[in-house]
Amino acid sequence: MWVVRGARRPGVALSAALAVTLLAACQAGNGAATAGGGGANQSATPAPSLVIPSPVSFQTPLKVTVDSGSLAAMQVSQHGTGTTLPGAVDTGGTAWVSSMPPVPGETYDVVATLRSTQGKTQPTTSSFTVATIPTDQRLRLTMYPNEGDVVGVGAPIVIRFDQKVTDRAAVESSFLMSSTTPVVGSWHWVNDREVHFRPEQYWPTGTKVAVRLGLNGVQAGPDLWGARTYELGFTVGDSHIAYVDAAKHTLTPTVNGKAIAVWPTSLGRPEFATRNGTYVVLSKDRSLRMTSCSAQITCDKNNPNYYDLTVDFDVRLTWSGTFVHSAPWSVGNQGFANVSHGCVNLSAAHGQIFFDQSRYGDVVIVKNSSRPATDLVRSGDPGMADWNISWSQYVAASALKQEVTTTPLATQQG
Repeated sequence: MWVVRGARRPGVALSAALAVTLLAACQAGNGAATAGGGGANQSATPAPSLVIPSPVSFQTPLKVTVDSGSLAAMQVSQHGTGTTLPGAVDTGGTAWVSSMPPVPGETYDVVATLRSTQGKTQPTTSSFTVATIPTDQRLRLTMYPNEGDVVGVGAPIVIRFDQKVTDRAAVESSFLMSSTTPVVGSWHWVNDREVHFRPEQYWPTGTKVAVRLGLNGVQAGPDLWGARTYELGFTVGDSHIAYVDAAKHTLTPTVNGKAIAVWPTSLGRPEFATRNGTYVVLSKDRSLRMTSCSAQITCDKNNPNYYDLTVDFDVRLTWSGTFVHSAPWSVGNQGFANVSHGCVNLSAAHGQIFFDQSRYGDVVIVKNSSRPATDLVRSGDPGMADWNISWSQYVAASALKQEVTTTPLATQQG
């Protein structure tokens, strides 16, 4: 029975119900039969709805379609941050396609306006979570310096990957450099597992630097993806530059451009000459055991070049084994002759002073020796890889072949 709310005369209500029934029969058209008088319900159009793929891939752009209608507008944003996933509705309104893949593991909120086949619009919301990167496909890395470090003015930023990076440009494009003092610098790929950053000139003292590696979802190679964002902040300390003259047998330490002393030293003897060039301090140890065998000089105890010593106040300049260190045994030659196996020798007192003031990224410049730095530059030794080639050569080893100007970094007011 058809019931019309507020009807007083049953006869009128019956007439209205009959009229509706007849109208429904006429709309069937062409004499088509409808069972049980249900023709009106069977011809009803379903409401439009979004169709979001499941699972949502992080490897390809997202495509969302609509069922039983079309898309008038749509926005996709990360839950909690509001960061928009860029994309657009196609000209026919049949789908929305992002211009980049979504971030792995992130949840996104969807706000859309759908249009029915009759042209009526309706708002709708939804959400989805993107698939995560499998553990065996995740790019892993370490960064140096460490968070919160105070570094020297020559300090390179060093990123070492556990796997080979074949898409260097995609990886490098995700890096963001910021500093309180604007600096022009460049990334420089030493090899497919290691990339450095240094400024064109030394870092300005007192500068705070922030590094952001937005690698989450960045493809680094076949079946290799960045799986997170890395951040690092450090401060540039006073300028410590030591000038070593192999001909004069002197080491002159300077602080912020002023010489604080001139110390006698002894460098590598002719057959083990210390390399000319600009070194950076890599690390330091209060005491180390040094042997000619580990230095690949000789393991024969009868060889005159054999040694096995415990050495104090060791400041490492190269991975290959160049140090500035205390050498009480060569004090008689310091200031007069080069007698070491390649290291820079100082007295115990001077060695301790140099050790105490040294930090990662301090600079040591050796001149007037007979040996170039070519082999260690070619091998990518971190102590010499960054400051012994021209700036144009350094930039040329960037995957993007371009300099970087750091973005402004605001300092917190306390």
